[in-house]
Amino acid sequence: LSYAQRLAMKPTPTVLYEAASQTGFLISSYGAAFFCMSSAAVNSWLNVYNLPPGISPWVPVGFGVISFVFATIGTVFALRPSSIIRSIKLLPFPSSQLQGVAPPPRTITLEVAARRIAPIPLPLKHFQVKPEQVVLMNRMATRPVVLSEKQRILKQQEDAKRRKEEREYELNHLMTAPFRDAGRASSTILGNIRRGLTGEGFAPVFINGVQYKLDTEGGYALEDGMVLDRLVKIEPDPQLARSQSEKKD
Repeated sequence: LSYAQRLAMKPTPTVLYEAASQTGFLISSYGAAFFCMSSAAVNSWLNVYNLPPGISPWVPVGFGVISFVFATIGTVFALRPSSIIRSIKLLPFPSSQLQGVAPPPRTITLEVAARRIAPIPLPLKHFQVKPEQVVLMNRMATRPVVLSEKQRILKQQEDAKRRKEEREYELNHLMTAPFRDAGRASSTILGNIRRGLTGEGFAPVFINGVQYKLDTEGGYALEDGMVLDRLVKIEPDPQLARSQSEKKD
């Protein structure tokens, strides 16, 4: 049996991937969308539909274009969180297959939880797919750097020395520790805001011919993503990835 089949023999689903908390990202995305939509609405109300008499007819047209641009940008921000995959689980074999009632081969089934394609927050949708219906454009796991025995020992010594120096610095500068913690928290918040505005940190994934997004910053992946890489297809070309992921009847 393959490693995935052994995982499927467990009585409970195995988490292959789970995204990190995206609260800051969601707040920044929907906050920017609300600001742009509100600006478009206010601009339209004041400068398009309620202009004083005697204004040139070109003025409401120009402000209407501005409202349209704001509404378009707001829609883009509102759609940032859509189609983001929250988790991918490997489901256990049905009891009939485990008891030998169903004939081999035993097929692997994945359960995907993802956000819906909608500009508003809705409950996650859960659906089941076969591994061959999931196509990644990039591998999740990076190839590890192979070190010699001497290099490995040196690296362990350097890591231990760095951790010791960091701990000594923390103990010798306790008065400024709250400021360092606040700085790290601010960096995390600003990073989430940046992601909400730019949409960075997401890798495209095609499932049943539909494009989803995989959060590559943080989160959990079994064996650093190597299990998922072995199960699904890898295709860098977007058109081929979409066609290969389409469900065959």
